[in-house]
Amino acid sequence: MKNMKIKVRIINFILMFLLVAMMSPITVKARGEIDLSQPGSLTLVYQSHVTEDSDEILPIAGESVNIYKIADVDRYGYYSIPEKYENVFPITDLNRIKDQESWKTIYQSLGGYIYQNGIAPSATAVTDSEGKAHFSDLELGIYFVGNLTTKIDKHVHSFSSFLVAVPGLDENDEWVNPAYYVVGTVKCKITYEPDILTYEVLKNWNDSGYENFRPSYIQVTIYCDGSEYAVVYLNSDNNWRYTWDYEEGHEWTVAETVTGTYGYTTSLTVSETTYRITNTIVPPDTPDEPGPPPENPPTPDEPEVPSIPDLPAVLGAIRDLPAVLGARRLPQTGQLWWPIPVLVIAGVAFIIAGIRKNSKNL
Repeated sequence: MKNMKIKVRIINFILMFLLVAMMSPITVKARGEIDLSQPGSLTLVYQSHVTEDSDEILPIAGESVNIYKIADVDRYGYYSIPEKYENVFPITDLNRIKDQESWKTIYQSLGGYIYQNGIAPSATAVTDSEGKAHFSDLELGIYFVGNLTTKIDKHVHSFSSFLVAVPGLDENDEWVNPAYYVVGTVKCKITYEPDILTYEVLKNWNDSGYENFRPSYIQVTIYCDGSEYAVVYLNSDNNWRYTWDYEEGHEWTVAETVTGTYGYTTSLTVSETTYRITNTIVPPDTPDEPGPPPENPPTPDEPEVPSIPDLPAVLGAIRDLPAVLGARRLPQTGQLWWPIPVLVIAGVAFIIAGIRKNSKNL
């Protein structure tokens, strides 16, 4: 009997402890807010090597670098796409992207859409004698950095396009303060005495059941290092394919112009020298035919209280971005409170049971 009393008291003590812990304020460490009134700065370093076997650093000087702001950021670090870009390239919610491949798909497609639509750069800088391009007084957000390609002594030095966030994160996973100053060295690929390669762009259709609504042709503009190279037309006569020859080491982007009865969503995948454009049909919604009205309409029930909608994916994560963009982990500040009533009821029930048990044994 004495052991039973001890057990009841121990259980009551544990439940009371859990109750107090759950009811106490919970503090979650989160990254500080961004000061949106403060401009950002960005320095990109473009350096290569003189020859294949040399360790001598070769600064790429006197070259123009263009950057394009493609996303805004709020004070909590939540990214949103500006209105002018919403229908320009296929991006949904940047805050839900969690893998490197998705980011790669985005910036591979971005160049062609930006060039095709004649979007002006947000800022332009010329690399100095050390190969550094400095940008200041930038609005905060995510930027698309156009590629830089130059040929020196028969060697092609190519710096691919990429995405970079301003501000970035420091080694403590905090926003870079106080100047929101981001510095990054851009990766270079050197092609020594480049060969001539064959490139191709081809069209895939994902429109089963709607083949008759395809346009008779599509127009594709091909860009080499950000400059228009050719405008071609793909159709069934050429098997929706075009090929061309050019020296290796350059960055190619493509953009299409397509019209048809229905709209299409477009995606671009790149595999070595093949650029594959896939169009997926977006058929119109077909409403159901309305049925006959009921003879005796039922009396409407009391309206239900609407449920609280799901919160946006602010608490998601953006991970494994390009090296200059860095890891982007959003603070987890949510806390589930639904177990509290259950624990309270259970705790009260055990306390009452303990009191009754103790009173009977007295």
